Amino acid sequence: MKNLLRIYRIMFKYWGSLTVGFIFMIGFAAFSGASITVIVPIMDNIFKVQDKKVELTTYSEFKGELAGEIKSYYSGIDEDTSLLKIDTHKPVLEILNRVMNRTDSYLLLKIISSLTVILFILKNAFFYGNKVMFTNLRGKTVKDIRNLMFENYTRQTIAFFNQNRAGDSLVRMVNDVEQVSNGFFIPVFSIFKQTGLVLVYLFMAILINWKLLLISIIVLPIFTICINYLGKKIKKYARRVQGQFSDMFSSIEEALNSMKIVKAFSKEEKEINKIKRINTKHYRFWRKAEIYAAINFPLSEINATTTGVIMILIGGKMVLDPNIGFTFGQFFLFASAVFSLLHPIKDIAKSYSNIQKARVSLERISWVLDLEPEIIEKQNPVEINEFNASIELKNVSFAYEDKKVLNDISLEIKKGEKIALVGGSGSGKTTLVNLLPRLYDIKEGDILIDGVPIRDLKISSLRKLFGIVTQESILFSDSVYNNILYGSHRDVTLEEVKKAAEIAHAAEFIEDLPDGYDTVLHSRGSNFSGGQKQRLCIARAIIGDPPILIFDEATSALDTESEKKVQMAIEEATQNRTVVMIAHRLSTILSSDRIVVMDKGEIISVGSHKELLATCSRYQHLYNLQFSQEHAPEEKK
Repeated sequence: MKNLLRIYRIMFKYWGSLTVGFIFMIGFAAFSGASITVIVPIMDNIFKVQDKKVELTTYSEFKGELAGEIKSYYSGIDEDTSLLKIDTHKPVLEILNRVMNRTDSYLLLKIISSLTVILFILKNAFFYGNKVMFTNLRGKTVKDIRNLMFENYTRQTIAFFNQNRAGDSLVRMVNDVEQVSNGFFIPVFSIFKQTGLVLVYLFMAILINWKLLLISIIVLPIFTICINYLGKKIKKYARRVQGQFSDMFSSIEEALNSMKIVKAFSKEEKEINKIKRINTKHYRFWRKAEIYAAINFPLSEINATTTGVIMILIGGKMVLDPNIGFTFGQFFLFASAVFSLLHPIKDIAKSYSNIQKARVSLERISWVLDLEPEIIEKQNPVEINEFNASIELKNVSFAYEDKKVLNDISLEIKKGEKIALVGGSGSGKTTLVNLLPRLYDIKEGDILIDGVPIRDLKISSLRKLFGIVTQESILFSDSVYNNILYGSHRDVTLEEVKKAAEIAHAAEFIEDLPDGYDTVLHSRGSNFSGGQKQRLCIARAIIGDPPILIFDEATSALDTESEKKVQMAIEEATQNRTVVMIAHRLSTILSSDRIVVMDKGEIISVGSHKELLATCSRYQHLYNLQFSQEHAPEEKK
């Protein structure tokens, strides 16, 4: 219930569309009921066989007589009589019947024909207005739900995205929201509309013959019990369908993104069979959900037929009995009202099935909306706009769930200093640099920038201090210009973008492109080489002029020639900036002011290249793995 209320709270923001939609809905229901009431006078007052005494031959006479009698009746009602009681208004029908019995049949036919056209025009106008208002309401609500979900996703840490598949997130935002839209907006709006019709037709049936109505709907409780049972089954299989849909979407996305590896190892059949297995499971669950949902229609038809047969048998007997005074026109109107009543009841049953399906998607959406970000900004955080002195790590420890990655790290990085982090895979280098802009939150200890703990800083202003280049060149399917511009938090000119590209040594290939800076990158930047993509990433990192640059193994995936070009770009980009660099190849960090050697989540030594060669066995081992013995003496000179 809490999840549903939250969704409807979002919808109630657009109370104007909701209110107008309900007004149109009420009008539609009222005119739907009124449009079938014309049956009675057609049957009983126009085409009746017996002669009648005609006294009213013009429309003005008919109108005046009817208005006069109705006014006379209501003016004579006792003040203690409640106008809310149905019985109070029954005499009006008798007055109408008397006046019509005195009216020329052809005149009455023209009046009723005109009234029928007007009623149907009004009915459909209100239907259209209701549809437009509720369509707007549904569309705006769905838009807001997706916006809230994406907003909440962006608040999560990198760890969250490492643990949760992107495919599942996409299914929740696209398919599950669509299911909720189809299951909680369309059906609920339909239920309100159909309930309005049910009430109108029910009122008419009660007004005509309430005893016959009670007998006619005797099978309704059995129908209701069956619908409730089916609803539980539909929800059960809908949950399984959505789970398999997420698995299928994630597996397809992973396979398509990894197609180069799939083909390189000739694993097409393996991936095809994997998707086939998931798809078959999805089909089985989907089929069962649809089969249970399909029972609703024949069940509704059986209910309607049974009700109709009971009504015809009993009502027909009443019409044939002259002592009861139940006319054929009244019976025809009653039958029309009851059968009109059954159609919205079937729609309500169908809507109930859709709601049961959508409850699973609602739970999956609510899971996203309930996610609490692990990194929470404190109230009244400190705004930081420049970096003046140092970054200081004090006894910092960090763990992914139960696995400790960093243990009691203490390090000071002074402004303008170039620091390199080296160590084997899993030594904690990347985790350490991710803690600096608070992409993760430290578990123990503290990190201070210019003496202020980063937990006290405004997160957006903290991250503006950093420009980051990762090992994987992550670029967007957009123009070269917009990809570079992405790194800036202010408006920049084309000249500034070109300057950043020149510093990153990217201008040399951008200017040779057919559309220059307007050239659009393909998916994952596949129309650029690895070195070109990395230089674009460097340009993006420096366009915002951050005082601190982080390079996370920025050249490890490149060939020798590309590495040299990217290294030139790094050397130029890092001038007059504080730099923290993770290096897989020691050749790229020999000129660093200090090199930090890490192993198993701890700092085991800090110093210059020469100092570490002389004092740190771990660094010596890493160095000897990468350089031949003939180069080693040369490097030590």
